[in-house]
Amino acid sequence: MKNFQRIKDRKEWLDLLDKVLFKTFFHNLEWESFLEKQFKWLKFERYVWRNQALLSLARVKIMGKEKLVSHPFCEYGGPLPLKHGIVWQEFRDDIFSIFKIPVQISFHPQVLRYFQGISFDKSDALNSAYFIENFRQKSPEQIFSCFRKTLRHSIKKAERENFEIKRCENKKEMKDFYRIYLKTEKRHKSIPYPFSFFNFFFNSQNSEIILAKFKDKVIAGSVFLFYDKFIHYSKNASDEKYKNLGANYLILWNEIKKCARKDYEIFDLGGTGRDSSLEVFKRGWGSQERPIFELSSQAPGNSFKDSKLREIFGLLPDFLIERISPYLLKYKL
Repeated sequence: MKNFQRIKDRKEWLDLLDKVLFKTFFHNLEWESFLEKQFKWLKFERYVWRNQALLSLARVKIMGKEKLVSHPFCEYGGPLPLKHGIVWQEFRDDIFSIFKIPVQISFHPQVLRYFQGISFDKSDALNSAYFIENFRQKSPEQIFSCFRKTLRHSIKKAERENFEIKRCENKKEMKDFYRIYLKTEKRHKSIPYPFSFFNFFFNSQNSEIILAKFKDKVIAGSVFLFYDKFIHYSKNASDEKYKNLGANYLILWNEIKKCARKDYEIFDLGGTGRDSSLEVFKRGWGSQERPIFELSSQAPGNSFKDSKLREIFGLLPDFLIERISPYLLKYKL
């Protein structure tokens, strides 16, 4: 392929990954190999572009049609920069001229600083991330003072409850949290990730699952990912019965306090769709919106999200949702 060199040797790819200027939690062979074992319909291809950037693409087959996605099951994809000053137009033109099937690449906001001549406009982004910036330079008190007044009140109220905020320590606690996660996704009529994903996070040195327990019962939990200078607030869920007690607020606040003044520049509250109710929630933490731009050769849309099957999916029993979700996840891509 002109300007794209495919890398098949694992050691060569690892050597290249060591040279990139920025990468996320998901840009590693362990995660990609894990996904390939989980899903027979997914296979990664890895490329170096003009010795300036790496690009890892998952080739997926959906209803007999193939597409390339970087990077599935997370807000952000590639490319991963090997240098500063990458010419945007050259990269874009090469993508569309060389890959003849639909391509979908979501850019981490941090990656954009390595490109020049970016032609995106904020209105082009369907999703945005929300960053608490200059995180290392701020004390917990300074961060707290930037929260929305109603959020500060909710945190103080939650602190008066008898919660135990702790790291997930065993498989039983993780299964308790996963049951809550299943119910949360069911309420939102969204396809949940399989338990194996959370097992991967549980065993990774670069992530942690933080739980809230109330009267020795797990009632909420969140997954935090650590990479580069980022803390990424990823998956979270709460028991509907205890939702008004604010356990999730307290989990997030405790993580912010724990990590403040350490070697992290940005606390990433994660991505969410434009005009989503979560947008209001994430702005309340004193965060700055950072658009997640997507380079795609197909019209935007989510076949499951736009389908009437969502209503039926939300009525299924939990055990059935858990069983069939791995087969349906491809329709979220």
